[in-house]
Amino acid sequence: MQVELIKPIGYCLGVVTAINKALEVRKNYPSRPIYVFGLLVHNDAVTNLLKNNRIATIDITNIDVIERLEEFSNEDIVIFTAHGHPKKYEEVLIKNNVLFFDTTCERVRKNNEIIISHQDRDVIYIGTKNHPETIAALSNSSRVYLYDQKEGFDYSKIKENNPLVINQTTLSFLEIESIHKDIISHYEKAEIIDEICNATRIRQEGLLHVKDNVDLIVIVGSNKSSNSKKLFAVAKEKNPTKTVIMVDNVEEIKLYNLEKYQYSVVSSGTSTSLDVINEIVNYLKGVN
Repeated sequence: MQVELIKPIGYCLGVVTAINKALEVRKNYPSRPIYVFGLLVHNDAVTNLLKNNRIATIDITNIDVIERLEEFSNEDIVIFTAHGHPKKYEEVLIKNNVLFFDTTCERVRKNNEIIISHQDRDVIYIGTKNHPETIAALSNSSRVYLYDQKEGFDYSKIKENNPLVINQTTLSFLEIESIHKDIISHYEKAEIIDEICNATRIRQEGLLHVKDNVDLIVIVGSNKSSNSKKLFAVAKEKNPTKTVIMVDNVEEIKLYNLEKYQYSVVSSGTSTSLDVINEIVNYLKGVN
């Protein structure tokens, strides 16, 4: 099979920075217990890499996070993830003299700083309910209101005619455009700040111009990854006549019968490693 890569591929800068920082913490503290509070990035390969370096990942879904933070001792080291976190998490660790490190992506940090600097305004935050980036953003002010991309928005919450509008960094730019139009229809003076990260946007835009003779589009990324799932959604919406699949690793793609396909393109989420991408590309080249 002929295979073409949609670039960029592999980890984005934020993911690389988070991984390197976690490994640096292990290097500097070779004997102490180290825990990532949540998924450092949404990819099992990264979680396994950390595990191999004796860095444990704590699943914080469906638990009392404050109660769990209280359980750390001053011998432990905690690493906060690239998606950001509420400041109250840090306050618990500081109170208990627990050393911690922050790997929040700079783009996410910028979003949070914008919200904090507009505490005197109503803010509409477009995101995914319960995603860690959304949880962090909503914690920055009592006047931040979630526009859930799936559930819509209750406009009665907004008391101003010019709310600030900002969004989760890993959403689809197609979804954002539609939501922005909806908000503008209610508030003509809304101040919109489009904060989809460039690495995410460029990958999505690359799927808008797939060649006519391509019959298979492969998205490589974890089902836990918001930006990977958005790539898949964009690929499906903009290429309705082509087969689109999403896989996390080479073992998953082997489950598909791909012999009828002649020309494929491969795109990847920002938390997908080059090793995994190369394995899948080499497998596809061997089909037929």
